[in-house]
Amino acid sequence: MKNKKIYRDKKGRDYIKDIHFVGGKMKTHRIYVIDDIPADEFYEKNATDLDFFINGDYWLMSSEKDSNTPASEQNNKNLDMPDKEDEDLPF
Repeated sequence: MKNKKIYRDKKGRDYIKDIHFVGGKMKTHRIYVIDDIPADEFYEKNATDLDFFINGDYWLMSSEKDSNTPASEQNNKNLDMPDKEDEDLPF
């Protein structure tokens, strides 16, 4: 994104003016920013799966298949190993 001027509204929030045309007339739209990143992108990068769940953004949640945490790999190894308790059953 090109470096655009960051403005501040009366409440102290930073925003960038986005100019677009509607019906041949120029309109401005405020895009609020956090740390010079649009608020939507900041939310997608920094929110946890719980935040996505609470706000109803299910498509942004990472699935267990995508996660590469050691805990999930350990759980997958335990699932692949047969249970020794099942061998002792008479039926």
